[in-house]
Amino acid sequence: MKKLLIFTVTAAMLLSLAACSQSAKPAAKPDQPAQTEQAETTDTENVQIPNPWTDYDLKDDAAQAAGFDLAVPDEISGCSEKSYRVLSAAGDVMFEIIYASGEDETARICKAPGADDVSGDYNEYAETETVDAGGVSVTMKGENGLVKLAVWTNGDYSYVLSVESGLSQNDMAALVSNIQ
Repeated sequence: MKKLLIFTVTAAMLLSLAACSQSAKPAAKPDQPAQTEQAETTDTENVQIPNPWTDYDLKDDAAQAAGFDLAVPDEISGCSEKSYRVLSAAGDVMFEIIYASGEDETARICKAPGADDVSGDYNEYAETETVDAGGVSVTMKGENGLVKLAVWTNGDYSYVLSVESGLSQNDMAALVSNIQ
């Protein structure tokens, strides 16, 4: 009796597994030939977020795209080669000028409407100090007596000046006073 019960349960399990493993196929209509099964293919798209930055050859073109100008020094740390770009995404606008010699970036200046810190720099600096630079309160961050990042607000705009190699506090303040 036990053998018959075990055989019946095993057969039922095998039949249910076989039924579950088959995919449902549409039955062919009597007047149509049976269709052959085709493997389903899923097209995957490589979805990328569009680049919100637009590069410009001329400063005036970038200023026009941003809707405001950015007055900057002719050179920073001996570098006068500049590239211009504007971020425009979700109602935010930022005008950025990058001083670089070849692939080596020397400095970066950003200007954006509002009073938020638009530096995007989340590094921890050993030294942070707020100083007056031409009547403007500027937060300067750096280490070993060199300032690498200056952040300030003037009027309706936020500004950022970052210098890769760092500058003395006085040199950074002099640059800040020339940026509008």
